[in-house]
Amino acid sequence: MLNVTVAHHHPLIRRGLAQSLADAGEFTVTSYGDVDGVLARVRSRPDSVVLASRSLPGIDRLLDAVRGSEPPRVPVALLGEAAVTRPTVVGVPPGVSGYLPEDADVRALAHAVHTLASGAAVLPAAWIHRTGATTPRAEARDAHGGAPLSLREREVLALLGEGLTNQQIGRRLGLSAGTVKSYISAVYAKCGVDNRVQAALFAHGIEVSAA
Repeated sequence: MLNVTVAHHHPLIRRGLAQSLADAGEFTVTSYGDVDGVLARVRSRPDSVVLASRSLPGIDRLLDAVRGSEPPRVPVALLGEAAVTRPTVVGVPPGVSGYLPEDADVRALAHAVHTLASGAAVLPAAWIHRTGATTPRAEARDAHGGAPLSLREREVLALLGEGLTNQQIGRRLGLSAGTVKSYISAVYAKCGVDNRVQAALFAHGIEVSAA
């Protein structure tokens, strides 16, 4: 079974999330109300998927630890208020693999955990579908001063938007790992983003700002 670590400063929300995942029967779940417990857990079980409140005291220490770790990296998704739908308001810092509303039902949570464990990103559908959170891609590209993407770079960006890993992109396009990495670097530079989550947002036409 997959190991899931829930980190939330509010005890009722923390217990509710942990119990919902445990009841799914697919996960071994631990929960903590502070970042020190989470750090100790992921160091002893680096195969964990972490769901952490973006308001958890010390959350920056957790993200710094994740950013500084060697592969395989522990996937971390931030938990936040369901009413917050604009990614530029919430913020998706480097080291984060996605964002989930705190009131997501158990099926959505379970699907998100499996997606994170596979190396892909998770984002609320509202970030993609709400017109108030989108801007034309051309305007975003011009704002960053980037050159137009080549056909192959557009293909790579689209697959990043699907949440595919480098290996999956390589298999889909018949490219080596090194070539995929080079294309991704070019996409980041031209789109004005600096991580996979921001690239996925950009692929869906969602306004982002690089950290």
